[in-house]
Amino acid sequence: MGRPVFQVINPGVFTTIQAGPRKGYFASGIPPSGAMDRFSLRMGNLLVKNSLEEAGLEVTGVGVKLKALSETVIAPSGADFGMRVDGRSFSPWRTILVKKNDVLEMGSPSPGWRAYLAVAGGFDVPEVLGSKSTYTLGGLGGFKGRALKKGDILEAGEPRDELRELKGRRVKEKFLPLERLAKELRVVLGPQDDHVKPESIETFLNTEYQVSIHSNRVGYRFQGAQLYFHQREQSKDAGSDPSNIVDDGNAIGAIQIPAGKEPICLGPDGVTMGGYVKIACLITADMDRMAQLRPRDRVSFRSVTIEEARNILLESIGWVREENVIQE
Repeated sequence: MGRPVFQVINPGVFTTIQAGPRKGYFASGIPPSGAMDRFSLRMGNLLVKNSLEEAGLEVTGVGVKLKALSETVIAPSGADFGMRVDGRSFSPWRTILVKKNDVLEMGSPSPGWRAYLAVAGGFDVPEVLGSKSTYTLGGLGGFKGRALKKGDILEAGEPRDELRELKGRRVKEKFLPLERLAKELRVVLGPQDDHVKPESIETFLNTEYQVSIHSNRVGYRFQGAQLYFHQREQSKDAGSDPSNIVDDGNAIGAIQIPAGKEPICLGPDGVTMGGYVKIACLITADMDRMAQLRPRDRVSFRSVTIEEARNILLESIGWVREENVIQE
């Protein structure tokens, strides 16, 4: 049993417990889930000396209000939601000592869209299929398989270090991911870009798209230019629209283009199969960028090579190190 650390006074719009991804079940129809902005959650966990894949809160759009039930240390990261603890204001990317009966409040982000809250010891929820992450559509993991509700009691595990040793830690300024709020998403073309007319691929890579209000953890939708497909022989096993293909496996980050009208980039709760042409795939590191896009934000896509995508990811992973943390 963990120790009670917070009571939920206001859960916000959509707040879930997320941790590392759920691996090995995508072929069975269960997506990996986990933090959309993995860098932010991992860095928050580093600050409170948790395992980097430990469970924290993912707060979307509108912040939470929590009452502390015991003394602990927290680390907010990701978008700045104007956090206040017992009336005092705090910026993200640092640890904060929270005392019993303190009230923690988060408002609205500016800029960005998702904040993360790590707690010393991590949130104590059962692992389901190897992960504590919440998959709300399947009712798996997290806090009873759902988003948080008013009155929920959140528990935490035992901290790895004394609380007095954890307070006053912050990320070095040069490693704060401000550039991840840039409105550009990098992609690797394929696997079915050959179904798309060359001029439409150029259109895809040179159009400023608007983030749809219907975007979520399953998929981000982008509104912009019409894309066109090569004429090809219709398969009896696929639909009649030129964007239809025989159903095949998806990847997290795959960008479908149904009818060529609205690219959909699959998020960590994305569907495992689909019957639409996939023009490109978002690079893994830029899932963090996409997680911070707000509805109606404008964004463009840029093509990179697989080698470039790998190097960008390795650089991002390499930032989450103890040497990049300052003890004040």
